[in-house]
Order: sequence, then structure tokens, then C-alpha cells
Amino acid sequence: MKTLYITEKRKLTSRRIKKIAKKAYKKARKEECTVILSKAIEKNEELIDALLEYNLIILDGRWLLKLLLIDILEYFANLEKQDIETFNVAILTDSLDEIILSQIVQIANLVKTLKIVTNKTSRFLSIEKRLYEELGIAIQITNNKDKAITASDLIFNIDFSKSKLKDYKISNDAIIVNIVYEIKDNFENFNGTIINNYDVSYNEEIFEELKEKSDFDVNCLYESYIYRKDRYANLKMQLINDGVKIIRLY
Repeated sequence: MKTLYITEKRKLTSRRIKKIAKKAYKKARKEECTVILSKAIEKNEELIDALLEYNLIILDGRWLLKLLLIDILEYFANLEKQDIETFNVAILTDSLDEIILSQIVQIANLVKTLKIVTNKTSRFLSIEKRLYEELGIAIQITNNKDKAITASDLIFNIDFSKSKLKDYKISNDAIIVNIVYEIKDNFENFNGTIINNYDVSYNEEIFEELKEKSDFDVNCLYESYIYRKDRYANLKMQLINDGVKIIRLY
């Protein structure tokens, strides 16, 4: 899939923003593509909104993070010198796609307990039943705001907003990894770790290919390199072949 790399050194007026968005849209009509913004303008909300009005896909590194749940689990197991099978893990999500489902199966096979916390419990019950009957994998589907994640060591917040997450009682020393949304505010009486960002490394030849675009975030550049509609197994294989490794979570 083609990527449009947008960088702008001039002051971004509303008129200029509309022009950039319209130009990107015209290119996207001719060929399916994604958009990546340079570091200087990646936080410009007016520009982002203008691009989204044209239904353009803006790469910001969050899609890549969504592929790395197993790697994140392994990262913290190594960091804390703790066996993965001792972890109590929770996944917070109201939506389910093949990428998340595939990792749910893998994580459930690795950890002590796995809970899926969701407001859409009926949507997930069939998955709970199928995993147990076909694969012998036991997970728990819940939306108990008082008890669901009070014993969870590692919480993958896939798509809960800050206001929604604050409705739940959280283990005081848990690790929360936010996938879709950055949630920077600490919670009352919470002394754990909140993760919003990450750094990865990958094979030198890929780095050489991308480093000329130094105006852009490294994670976003690699995301633009692999972004496509594909099955998780195929995407994961490319991550392995490209030597992708998490070097920091923060």
C-alpha cells in the first residue's frame, strides 16, 4: 500500500490545511494509500481532523503496537525476571478483530489467567465457548467494574477511553499498556505503570531504506513499511523476518 509522507515547514493556516487534505484525498482516490505526518506536524489536531474528514488512514504507530501484545508480555516478564505463566492478564476491549483474537489465543496459552473485560459481553461469549470446547483454553469474559481487573498484573487497554477506564477498580501496582489511545493521567491511589509509547529496532537494511526520512517518527516509518490488510500470522512473520524488537516501553 502506498504511503503519502506529508511534511510542512511553513505555518499551517486553516487555508493551507484544507489544501493539504484535499491534495492527499485526490491522490488517495487514484490509489489506495495511507498518510504519515512529519514530527513537526503530527500533533496538529486541525490537520488530523481535515484528513480524517476525507476518511484517510493516518499512521501514528498505534496499529504496529497492536501487533506486539505477545512481545510486550515477554518484555515485562524479562524486565521483572518473572515467568510468563505467573502473570494475570486482562484485555480491555469493546471491539474484536482477527489480530486481537489471534493474540488472545496465544496469551491464554501462556499466562496464569486471562480476562476479557468488555461492555459487549454477549459478543464475546461465543468466543469464550469456542476456545474452551475446541482448544481447551479457558478465559473469562466479564464487565464487573469492582472486581474484573483488581488482580491483574498486566492490563492491555485496547480501546477503552480514559473516562471508561476510570470506572474500573485497578490493582494498585498493575502495568497498563494503552494501545489505541494515550492515557497519561494517573488514577487515584494508583502506583503502577502506565505505558503509552514504545521504541522498536529492526534490521539494518530496513533502517537504511527509511532513515532518509528523518523528519518522521521511526515507529510510524516502520508501520508505513508493513501496513496492509492481512492476517495476524502473516504480519507477525514479517515482524520476525524484519528482526523487530521492543527496546523500550514508556
